[in-house]
Amino acid sequence: MSENFDEIALSRMLKRLIKKEPLVQSIINNLSDAEFCIKDAQNDILYGKDINFSQTFPLKENDISYGTLCSNSESHEFIAECIMTLMKKEIEKKKIGTEVLGLYREINMIYNFSEIISQKIDDVSIARSALKEATQIIHASHGLFLMFDSSEDKVHELASVGHNPNKKRQIDKQDILLKELIKKGTAFIVPQERIKKNPAISHLKSVMYAPLRVKDRTLGLIVLGNEHEKEFTAAELKLLTTIALQSAAAVESAQLYQKGLKEARDREEAIMTVHKATQKFVPVEFIKSLGKNKLTEVSLGDQVEREVTVLFTDIRGFTGISENMTPTENFFFINSFNKRMGPIVRKNEGFIMQYLGDGFMALFPNGSQHALRASVEMHEALKEYNVQREAKNRPEVKIGIGMQNGKLIMGITGDVERMDAAIISDTVNTAARIEGLSKYYGTSILLTDMCMENLSNPGEFDFRYLGPVKVQGKQKPIDLYECINGDHKSLYKHKLDSSRVFQQGMELYFKKEFAMAAVTFQKVVKQNKNDHTAKLFLNRAAHLITQEIGDDWKGIEAMDKK
Repeated sequence: MSENFDEIALSRMLKRLIKKEPLVQSIINNLSDAEFCIKDAQNDILYGKDINFSQTFPLKENDISYGTLCSNSESHEFIAECIMTLMKKEIEKKKIGTEVLGLYREINMIYNFSEIISQKIDDVSIARSALKEATQIIHASHGLFLMFDSSEDKVHELASVGHNPNKKRQIDKQDILLKELIKKGTAFIVPQERIKKNPAISHLKSVMYAPLRVKDRTLGLIVLGNEHEKEFTAAELKLLTTIALQSAAAVESAQLYQKGLKEARDREEAIMTVHKATQKFVPVEFIKSLGKNKLTEVSLGDQVEREVTVLFTDIRGFTGISENMTPTENFFFINSFNKRMGPIVRKNEGFIMQYLGDGFMALFPNGSQHALRASVEMHEALKEYNVQREAKNRPEVKIGIGMQNGKLIMGITGDVERMDAAIISDTVNTAARIEGLSKYYGTSILLTDMCMENLSNPGEFDFRYLGPVKVQGKQKPIDLYECINGDHKSLYKHKLDSSRVFQQGMELYFKKEFAMAAVTFQKVVKQNKNDHTAKLFLNRAAHLITQEIGDDWKGIEAMDKK
């Protein structure tokens, strides 16, 4: 128990025990009526008086003498045993206190290290921080942060501490051994014999390493060495292992972040490639709307106010589709999609004003009937396109469409060196947000009450009323309608057959009879779980059952973003 205490430390402990512990003094006083004295290792009297006693009893712990009990009676050996027993207890308390302090320091170190690496977003910074922390706490003179690169099947240095001009050459020579250690994934203190036999580390007196483990795989190793006469302990190896585990998790997160950043840039470049290829062209219909026949006839500032239906379409899950393709493949995919959709827009007396990479904005000067007809036909064309994609084991493509009818300004803006066709209107912003809401409502085609009022023949299509919504930047709510004609055949049939029940659910919902509304929507969802719109209102009604609803509640859904 006393291996961490020398003679002086034990002697001080004895003095504190005898002079500052009233309970111990009371015990000693009651042990014997005869006189005796207690001295520390320096022969200073701690208890009693020195009157030339004939008997001495050494007080020691594991052959370390820290005091003496002096007496004229051999029976006082019992008192010496009692004192040594009390000292054992003090030593145990001291040792436990030291261990607790060590644990506290270790926990504090782990916390501080976590704070440091949480601010790093690249693996090199994490590696440097890890080595700095490890060498300071464990007092190592050298350190290596090694990573295994599976693409090159090679171990390389990410960071290092300590002077070693030949480390790169030595790492290359030790590549096979290092890969074996990484694959094994265990922490280890290298024996002195192995250190002396290995030229790469023979300049060090002690070496240990810990794996950079993440779940079921090892990313690399942290190696610490000391050029001084100091042997690493099991506790230090445990500490290094903790640092290595935290570092591995941080490195993996940093790598995932960098990978995601690169993928985002690649996708952006893919979309920009498409955008750059299409933004050079101005629709002929736009030129004609300005009263011109040729692009060369337009001038800066030409403009006209028109009432049109603005349609936005968006490829659902474009990011997931595009991330598995190169920029060139993305370009051909978008062109393949656009060449199917463009003719449908033009066939229905509309024109594509702007390509948006994963979708486009189209204008229909002759009203919503043409825009809605084009929307249904685009969904039909997409079904045929997906049959071809399925035959080639390619993922299904889905689109969402949103539209709004209203006035806008079409004109030529820019400067004398660079002109561009532009439209300025709140109608465009609203149409874009309606398309965004089609994702939220789970609809293939979503339109506003203003589009419904503009239809010349609404009986050509089938609708479901979805209630009012207040979109971002608008104070007045807009009523939304779902056109179900663009859905797949089975889903369309389901929505058509259940339209009356769905309408009953909506009526109950706006009457604040949420429990009955939830039951009604449940009937619709039970018939077809792919009816996401009914499922949305089922969840809304179920949520509102437990909410306190004010008298002014009108069921207006406030949407803060597109």
